[in-house]
Amino acid sequence: MKRIILLITLTFTINVIAQDGSDIKYVGINDVDDSYIGKLVHLDFYNRSFGAFNLNKKDLNDIISIRLENKNIEFKEHRVDNGFNNWFSQQYVESTEFIDGYKIRISMCKIKEIKSDSISVILFLEYRDINGKANSEKPNRTECEFPKEILSEILVRS
Repeated sequence: MKRIILLITLTFTINVIAQDGSDIKYVGINDVDDSYIGKLVHLDFYNRSFGAFNLNKKDLNDIISIRLENKNIEFKEHRVDNGFNNWFSQQYVESTEFIDGYKIRISMCKIKEIKSDSISVILFLEYRDINGKANSEKPNRTECEFPKEILSEILVRS
């Protein structure tokens, strides 16, 4: 009996200590409804980027082409997620190349409208030079619509 009590106590203690420091809630794209309108989120494109159990160390960060400034620009997801400590503020999508001397970073987006086949968002943009310094003179918000078929989930600050 003492062993059972010890085992239960250890299991409970380990679970309490092992709580993660995350401030992100993952919501599957089919579970996104009108209650998310107005929320600040990150969109997870194509494949789920959650990297906690990535045993083969495969790059789970997808590349997406987004039309901005009348050009198709290639962006790559930047996800910091080890399954224990993953913070909303550390997630972003960034252009793979410099555009007019700047990398364009989408630091987050705000859901504007949810349709049966797409999600409209306001993208929050940052333009960073080669040293990582942000240019505040460039426009920092734009609207965009993405088909749900290219989205796997959204990341919401919890």
